[in-house]
Amino acid sequence: MTQTPSYSAGISQHRLLQLLAQSGAPVSDGPLPCCGERLGRLFGLSETLILDSAITFRARQTGMDQRAVFDRVIQELANSRQALMRKIKTYGDDVEPNDCVDFEHYLNSWLSLQRKAIAVSRQLRDKTRKAMKDHSQTLARLAELDVTFDHAMAGYTSQCFSHIPKVLEQRFQALAQFASCTPDDGLHRYCEEAQNLLLAELDVRLEPVLGLLEACQNEVMNSQ
Repeated sequence: MTQTPSYSAGISQHRLLQLLAQSGAPVSDGPLPCCGERLGRLFGLSETLILDSAITFRARQTGMDQRAVFDRVIQELANSRQALMRKIKTYGDDVEPNDCVDFEHYLNSWLSLQRKAIAVSRQLRDKTRKAMKDHSQTLARLAELDVTFDHAMAGYTSQCFSHIPKVLEQRFQALAQFASCTPDDGLHRYCEEAQNLLLAELDVRLEPVLGLLEACQNEVMNSQ
């Protein structure tokens, strides 16, 4: 089975928070509550019942070797990430230096790239789950648990990522004022910071897929 690519899982979140702090976002530097406590805040009664069902989930049909599918998803993930990185690094290139462009133009372009990152991560995650449910009961149960956690955390995740455009707007205005004598330098710096934030967000969004694929790899190795 193809080696699962590693993008420093766990470090991606720290990198994103670090970049947000550098851009002026209020990021807490105090200790966070334990993982169990934080998850408990997201799971109401209905989510808890769904989680209990996921823990005892049994797929109707398993036992179809999905190693080839896992390999294809791993390769697709690597290719998609590289393609998105290339697109992200062109952010702001469509603006001419003498154009008088407000933040809305930059925001729409940034949001378009963010939507691409969301769509790619969602597509890869769904493909991985489907293959897991066909491969074995162990992976099928893990896929069902991932669906449950994904749904329970969807609102919280969306809320967290929705703060980034607000940070970008504040940063755009601050750099525009700071670099009023040399506006091109200010815009170049803004575009560079916006690209770095989106690259960090991309890796955070891909981490669940990487975790699932690593579990698939471990399951395949243990069954040999």
